[in-house]
Amino acid sequence: MPALSLGATRRQAITLALYALALVAIVGGRGWFLASALGGRYPLSYLLFDVTAFAAIIALLRLLDAGLKRLARRAFGEKTRAQRLTGQAVQAVVLLAVGFPFLLVTLQFHPLRIATVGTPRSWGVSYADVTLASDGRRLSAWHLPAPQPGRPAILVAHGFNANKENFLPPAVLVHRLGYEVLIFDFRAHGDSEGHTATFGFGEARDVKAAYDWLRGRDPARPIYALAYSMGGAAVIHAAAEYGIFDKIALDSTFSSLENVARATLLRYFGPLATPVWTLGRFWGWVWSGLDVGRHRPGDRIRALTSRPLLLIHGTADGLVPPSEARRLYELAGRRAELWLVDGMGHVQSLDHPEYRERLRRFFEAAP
Repeated sequence: MPALSLGATRRQAITLALYALALVAIVGGRGWFLASALGGRYPLSYLLFDVTAFAAIIALLRLLDAGLKRLARRAFGEKTRAQRLTGQAVQAVVLLAVGFPFLLVTLQFHPLRIATVGTPRSWGVSYADVTLASDGRRLSAWHLPAPQPGRPAILVAHGFNANKENFLPPAVLVHRLGYEVLIFDFRAHGDSEGHTATFGFGEARDVKAAYDWLRGRDPARPIYALAYSMGGAAVIHAAAEYGIFDKIALDSTFSSLENVARATLLRYFGPLATPVWTLGRFWGWVWSGLDVGRHRPGDRIRALTSRPLLLIHGTADGLVPPSEARRLYELAGRRAELWLVDGMGHVQSLDHPEYRERLRRFFEAAP
């Protein structure tokens, strides 16, 4: 018996080790792939956190599965094959209906965080490292001083699952137009602290922290915003909530998070899309305290009708439908301008030959 027990323990240890190696390989591979795609790096500390978090998620799903098995046995028994199959079918349906939205939302609210590698110096631009504070979190930022004194400042806000290095091209673009620039990593992104993202809702306070830093350097000058995707949603919320920014340019931004979800992930669920969305809202609230169903930047953009707005969106955007830009434009009022860039995908309009000139005209036009 002791020999059998020792053998069983050894097999369990080997199985556990194999599970751990597989988990590290899967999570690490995902992180490496994303870091390669974004041109960043995936540090060991990030890997350890993500592996631990993913292991906890799997453990919770296994506990749910075990609980469903016990409930199925009590409800249907195991006297006949039909009863067993019925219990297993109910268990599978409940696990899929509850567990899948849980896993999906968890991975979205806790994105892989990719650290930066390059700096503005790689683009031949001098800069200074800046540390911001938002909701007790340290945010990493780069300040690009104005090449021409007395010019307005521009705050550049990146998109979801990216970092400030990924959006150096537009930051350098407007800097070379003569503007002072501040670009930062949102919470749970890049080199900033935090592990929970809220698609631009809580990130509005990160925008305010960056704005306040710029305002503290010069209380009188105009401050503009150039924001992308999730960053655009954060800028809309911040501008409406705090009355900040003199001009705002938004690229690939959405009017409703639900619209984006239904146009992308949920479209594969057919008639189950609404139940999955409802459960996703619940898990989103569990993780963040945010009801994602009420995350509608379009409702907040109505408060910005007094300032110039430039809305840019690629007509081939497969992540945020171009209809979202049209909706924002309809709600933004008479001072808004819409540029739909033919054939461009999500945040790809940067490559259009007119992009620089469009931004130059918008930011240099009289208020």
